[in-house]
Amino acid sequence: MLSNDVAMPLALILNELLTNAVKHGVKDHARQGVRVSLTEHDERLALCVEDDGEGFDLEAVRKTSSGLQLVLGLARQLHGTLHVTKSPSRACLDFPAAKS
Repeated sequence: MLSNDVAMPLALILNELLTNAVKHGVKDHARQGVRVSLTEHDERLALCVEDDGEGFDLEAVRKTSSGLQLVLGLARQLHGTLHVTKSPSRACLDFPAAKS
């Protein structure tokens, strides 16, 4: 269970990452897909969005993408870190699990 203070920014982050995956990552919608996971390990949560596309370099698009700037700002609000890999094409937000 997540508090509203965590759930709201997380929902905005998920929306942006899903939108980017569908818009930029998946080229063949019949053969490629998008996967989402939220896992907990050692009192930390990881929200990951993975697609079958080519991926992107976070540093290359960081300053030109307003959507990713939003994600990075919300990640800071959650005391989290965004990690991006190209193979597989994955964006993961790692952040502390909120205490109830």
